[in-house]
Amino acid sequence: MKLDAIHIYPVKSIAGLSLQSSKVTFSGLFNDRRYMLVQANGNFVTARKYPVLTQIHGSYDANAVLSLAYQDQQITLDNSQFSPEYKDVKIWGTQVQAQKCGQQYNEWFSQILGKEVELVYFAEQSQRVTSSRPDQPVAFADGYPFLITSRASLTALEKHCPEKVNIAQFRANIIIDDCDAFAEDTWEKFKIGDVVFESVKPCVRCSLTTVDPENGTVNAKGEPFKTLTQFRFLKIDGKNKGPTFGMNLVALNEGEIKIGDKVEVLSYREAEVY
Repeated sequence: MKLDAIHIYPVKSIAGLSLQSSKVTFSGLFNDRRYMLVQANGNFVTARKYPVLTQIHGSYDANAVLSLAYQDQQITLDNSQFSPEYKDVKIWGTQVQAQKCGQQYNEWFSQILGKEVELVYFAEQSQRVTSSRPDQPVAFADGYPFLITSRASLTALEKHCPEKVNIAQFRANIIIDDCDAFAEDTWEKFKIGDVVFESVKPCVRCSLTTVDPENGTVNAKGEPFKTLTQFRFLKIDGKNKGPTFGMNLVALNEGEIKIGDKVEVLSYREAEVY
């Protein structure tokens, strides 16, 4: 088994950016989901409601400066020009102090979305931890700093789903190849490069999986979410959790991973029953 792809999403909900290698910190991959859009009241904004966000693409220059592009519009995120002020923002019920980026960035995103939004940054004073692992930090990812899936799991889903499926619809950071379908469900601890990861729980999916990353349109038939609901619907102790695809992870140490790294399973867990 090997590491086949690495993806980060510098601004929450924009298009994924592929890397050949990445530094791994406890709070996530290099610059993953460090920026987020919020409303004036601080509530976070995602592509679930504004799928056009998936059409914004990022790139880094040799100095690791992030530039964003949407159609013929471009902007560079210059941290040295950010406001020194912080703002109370809320993500999935958790309040976080986030640094304001500045009016020029707010206007750029507001024009694209057709709604007044603000861009904020997970900066030095920002603090947030995962819900079930309060010792593990996380930036603006939904719940956990890392998400893994595999090419084989996608192939298994494609056999059930009547619509075309793109692995980018699942917005995973780490994609594995040369393993069995849903083998990642059974890994408790595993090593990639210098880093040991630990699985926390399956990733319960939402309507964002129905957004086509190529054009930002929503699948009219609700796929692949609908198909996942039919054969990957998770119940725990009689309570409905939802359809799952991929596993949420935490890192047990910091280091680096790169494409082609061997995946070594150190221990196994009992996979959920669907």
